Amino acid sequence: MKSSRGFTLLEMLLAITLLGIFLVLIGSALISTNHTLARSEQFSARLDEIRSAQNFLRRELQQALPFAVNSTRQNSNDVFLGTPQEMRFIARLPPHLGGGLHLQTLRLDGTEGDRWLRIDFAKRMENNTIQAWGEPQHLLRHVDHLRLAYSGTDPAGHPTEWLSRWPWPQRLPQRVRIELNAHGPIAWPSLQVALRLELNNNAPIWALP
Repeated sequence: MKSSRGFTLLEMLLAITLLGIFLVLIGSALISTNHTLARSEQFSARLDEIRSAQNFLRRELQQALPFAVNSTRQNSNDVFLGTPQEMRFIARLPPHLGGGLHLQTLRLDGTEGDRWLRIDFAKRMENNTIQAWGEPQHLLRHVDHLRLAYSGTDPAGHPTEWLSRWPWPQRLPQRVRIELNAHGPIAWPSLQVALRLELNNNAPIWALP
């Protein structure tokens, strides 16, 4: 008759050790998977944020119109103000954002280390005045530096190179370039937008009907 034989202490220690190693490997794999998923979600969220910002800016700039960007008598014929870090133009918002003609101002907001790409809206009224409208919108977070450039034709009709400041505010540029440095897993691709309208020397400043 055969007698049953139990496990020795050495065998139990070996089994526990192997089980511990197995659990460590599984835990490491789970942690690595969670980190990968988190990075993937951050990547996807940042990509959506950049795409949304670029699509909005492209759509609004393509609809820029030669309306005066301020209601004061001085410089009342200025239709586009462009500096290295700020630009102002009139465009029509899509219906789901309220519609109507709005003065749009793009610039950076915030303090160093916590800057946002911001756009302000002011509604152009029927009497040609401009009134603040809505809340400023933050298009993109964690932005270090904004660089704007413009190109088009000069008053003599000659094409220009990229300019850091648009020197003819009574004319719309033909193209606008938006570059910025931003934190995050995805870099901001340089955005170049061709405006659909060009205000030449003889074209009048448009007025509201």
